[in-house]
Amino acid sequence: MNMMFQPTGQGTSIPAPIGGLNTRDAVDMMAEQDAIRLDNFFPGSTDVAVRNGYTSHVTGLPSSVQSLMAYSSGATNKLFAASGANIYDVTSAGSVGGAVVTSLSNAQFQHVNFTISGGGYLFIVNGADAPRHYNGSAWATPTLSGVTGTTLNNVTVFKERLFFCINNSLSFGYLPINSIAGTVATFNLGSIFNMGGYIQAIGTWTRDGGSGPDDYIVFVTNHGEAAIYTGSDPSDATKWSIVGTFKLARPIGKRCLINVNSDLVLITEQGFMPLSQTLVTGENAPAVAISDKISGSIATAVNNFGSQFGWEAILYPKGQYGLFNVPDSTAGSFVQYVVNLTTGAWGKFTGQNSYCWATLNGVLYFGGDTKIFQGDNGTSDDNENIEASAKTAFVYFGGRGSPKRFTAIRPVMGSDADLPVGIGFDVDFTDGTSSYTPSAASTTGAEWDTATWDVSSWAGTISTSQSWRSVSDIGWCASIRIRTSTKLQQVKWHSTDIMFEIGRGL
Repeated sequence: MNMMFQPTGQGTSIPAPIGGLNTRDAVDMMAEQDAIRLDNFFPGSTDVAVRNGYTSHVTGLPSSVQSLMAYSSGATNKLFAASGANIYDVTSAGSVGGAVVTSLSNAQFQHVNFTISGGGYLFIVNGADAPRHYNGSAWATPTLSGVTGTTLNNVTVFKERLFFCINNSLSFGYLPINSIAGTVATFNLGSIFNMGGYIQAIGTWTRDGGSGPDDYIVFVTNHGEAAIYTGSDPSDATKWSIVGTFKLARPIGKRCLINVNSDLVLITEQGFMPLSQTLVTGENAPAVAISDKISGSIATAVNNFGSQFGWEAILYPKGQYGLFNVPDSTAGSFVQYVVNLTTGAWGKFTGQNSYCWATLNGVLYFGGDTKIFQGDNGTSDDNENIEASAKTAFVYFGGRGSPKRFTAIRPVMGSDADLPVGIGFDVDFTDGTSSYTPSAASTTGAEWDTATWDVSSWAGTISTSQSWRSVSDIGWCASIRIRTSTKLQQVKWHSTDIMFEIGRGL
């Protein structure tokens, strides 16, 4: 304790905001472990930590990288990037080499890995060029009949077949079992959809946790209608039957589906919706969205940038989170909403302008403007500072019935080097401002705002409880702000101690 300052009043401790970002609830109704703001902090089970940074992986691509596609078959693992009119092998770090596929109409591909008796294939479509596939050694254009190949814009695997979305059509296409070429048969779903439009995405869903009799294929239209089928052969009525049709919220983008365990999650205008719950409640129950707690943020993003390219999701087990990439402007700016796969708490990552994401051998990558980066790597953003900001919920210390005079705060934080951190203290729903404090492992001290700020530095330990710092504010409730800007250290926030005196109530 700082011997020059003795805190007065009664004390309590609140956890760091491990409940995660909350943009759903009114600020006076949030749980005390929630956060009003949580930028570049990841909510763990016992603390919140500044996210890891990213490092340059491949440079020199002609334009924005709009597709990252991982190939994995046996011992062969490759990463390909679509940029401009070409596709490149970007498995190895360094300057990009020559294109492996050229003269394309666009770089927005959907893809699947598909293994048949002849080997493993990466099969890609974009709705403008002839489909391509990669077999572990070479790219080729499959010979297809029955449909125009350039009209196939989305692809998935179900029951050992490739299924396709067709441009502006309520029919889907499919190939024979274990085939990557041949006649693409079609099946018209126009008679079961009431709102018209076209099939935007196809996904798979299981209700038994594996590959068995409860496996389904799901066709989702741009108007948010879904048809669920079971069976293995659409051409045989004894082997193909409809389970039902359902009205959902409208999906966003071609990459609007992601399998999470046995469920299928849809990126929609009402948030990120698990199919298992949506089918029970329908589109009028947004509370079933796994993104319910950040519904305010998602609603704003949908209203402003729902038509922009870049909406997609990826699971990243190594980092223990699911990541949802969301456009943040019309000029190639993106944010990521990340959910702790264990606790369900949300955070927001900024500073990673990423058009697309992929994992290869468990390593996370994203595509930016002319570059590919390895994500979740290091303590800087390609040698630039990671700027992190958090603000806790407003807490009514000692109850709602009395005002308080706050006298001291003591954040408990940890770092592996000297760490300057700005700490702010707000009462009664105010929102103070501060500047980011650039820091380095050798830097000490911190910039603080006026009145409710002081100066502090965290030494190079994993967990350090700091000296009490004086505050002098009167209010019914209070919130703590944390800001830092670092590129050389890890930072964790464990809890905050508060000293206050209770006044007389009304």
